[in-house]
Amino acid sequence: MNSNFHKNIHLLSLWRQLRPILRGSAPRMPTLAETLANYVVVDHAYVGRQVVPLSQIRGSVTPARSHDFDASFRLLRNHDRARWQSILAARRRGVRLPPVTLIQLGAIYFIEDGHHRVSVARAEERPDIEAEVTVLQVAEAPAWEGTR
Repeated sequence: MNSNFHKNIHLLSLWRQLRPILRGSAPRMPTLAETLANYVVVDHAYVGRQVVPLSQIRGSVTPARSHDFDASFRLLRNHDRARWQSILAARRRGVRLPPVTLIQLGAIYFIEDGHHRVSVARAEERPDIEAEVTVLQVAEAPAWEGTR
């Protein structure tokens, strides 16, 4: 593919990331701790490597990352841009990246490791991503259960 195509893809991706920020409509990414505030974790289990729909990844385990990415996993800070671009370049070269690490709570997932990889996958409009998953069990079903 020619370099103009890659420049146009990059510009489109950049515009998609900046548009909500410029409009002031980029919602903050929720954290696992905030989500668990009203629940008691009763158990957890590592369930292994799975393919997870990107649409079900909704937040971060790491509170600091909620300031680096918005709720759609678009970069909010310029200092992470080089890392993001290096992951995108690796994907375009066909490099197989390691799976992300996720915590599952009900039907949604929180990223423990791999925020940039999820962000790049979403920008590429991929449907899913490979992940190492640990499931949390809580005393009550989360409010979003049954609203699938």
